[in-house]
Amino acid sequence: MGLSKTFKRLSLSLGADAVWYSSPDLKLLILARMIRMFAYGGTTLILVLYLSALGIPDTRIGLFMTLALVGDIGVSTVLTVVGDGMGVRLTMAVGALLMMASGVAFAVLEDYWLLLGASILGVINPSANEVDPFKAIEESAIARLSTTANCNDFFAWWTLLGMVGMAASTLLTGFAIDVLQASYALRPLEIYRFIFLGYAAVGFLKLVCALCISSQVELHTPSAMLKDSEIVSVDDSRPLLGEYQYQPQNGAYNTITAPSNNTSNSYSNCNEVDVNPTPMFTPESRSFIWKVSLAIMPDYIGSGLAQITWMTYFFKREYDIAEGPLGLAIFIASIISSFLNLLSSPLSRALGQVPTMVVCHTITSISLLMISAPNNRTLALGLFMLRIVLREIDSAPRQSFLAGGVLDEERTSAMGLVTVVKTVGCCVGLFLTGEFAGSGYFWVAFIVAGALKLLHNVVILGFFWNHRGRYEA
Repeated sequence: MGLSKTFKRLSLSLGADAVWYSSPDLKLLILARMIRMFAYGGTTLILVLYLSALGIPDTRIGLFMTLALVGDIGVSTVLTVVGDGMGVRLTMAVGALLMMASGVAFAVLEDYWLLLGASILGVINPSANEVDPFKAIEESAIARLSTTANCNDFFAWWTLLGMVGMAASTLLTGFAIDVLQASYALRPLEIYRFIFLGYAAVGFLKLVCALCISSQVELHTPSAMLKDSEIVSVDDSRPLLGEYQYQPQNGAYNTITAPSNNTSNSYSNCNEVDVNPTPMFTPESRSFIWKVSLAIMPDYIGSGLAQITWMTYFFKREYDIAEGPLGLAIFIASIISSFLNLLSSPLSRALGQVPTMVVCHTITSISLLMISAPNNRTLALGLFMLRIVLREIDSAPRQSFLAGGVLDEERTSAMGLVTVVKTVGCCVGLFLTGEFAGSGYFWVAFIVAGALKLLHNVVILGFFWNHRGRYEA
């Protein structure tokens, strides 16, 4: 009996109960994330290796990855404006179809510019989890279907299972390369093409998942966690940003009353036209987004400088570590990171969202800063694994922090705008890494990346140290 109670308390603390008893739509959103990250895991390990095997120099690889993310900026900008109008399901389905098309294109094409076109128009993500043009609308849907009490829990499990999917794919891809080379004498280039075909197949699974989601995920529908009779109350079981609820900066809730049934008065002034268009964001939201964008720019330049796909190439070139051991190292670190991520919810409740983000991010920044310092393969690989272990532990409070900074009807546009800023930062970083690698100063990229990420923490503290999120429990 005591063990059962202990397990129950642990389940509640880690948010497992919230996920288990959530709506099918929330489960499918989490599953879709896991499927997408499984697809990204394989391509993250081989993308730079594949381009290098085609004879493309490092500087042009950096340009390739930068321009691929520029294509993501275009997609993110479109989704910022029309994401909710298109709907969550249609947007996810389009993303899955683009994954399938780009996977097939990379499997059959060799020309640099044709591959670049396929990467820009399709979804070959050189940044893995860092930037994804379709991520914002899924985050918005999860926040919309969550409550103030369990938002962190859903994002924690959303991140955890996504990382498990990516870790499993990285391990499978690494050992598949080793086995196919050793047992079947296949050339690396041929194996990489098979992996891209597998990427397209996983895109089809994501399409099936998107088509199974119901209309409850769309904007202006009641929370899937609540019954209709519960939506009128304002408490911890209420949706984060219900359709008729607004909470200003002072923390007080105001409820917007539904229109009266008396249509004679409601439409008496129907000939009066409001010529002033409604702004996309309220002044409070605009200020929040501006500060967040300024803070995350150095962070994502650093992320671009030290993308996992670049780092696997670094270890392959500098230390001659094969894909199999690299995949195993990333798998082990990602699995540990996945379960450490569950601690983010209780840690955020204890410390607050901003302190949790800063403390965790500072540790990962220091480990990144030190990766290239020792001329020791084992120590460098250990620091690389440490960075992977800790890099997502602040993910859930960060996502809740962003979701709580704007209104419900603004959230998809706001997250899309933030994604554009992230992508611009990654573009700069990816290009600079190519330049460093091509000039023989590959190691400098990681030092600069760590320093920029530490700068991000300073800016976050300066802007948001006394900030308490609207939906911070």
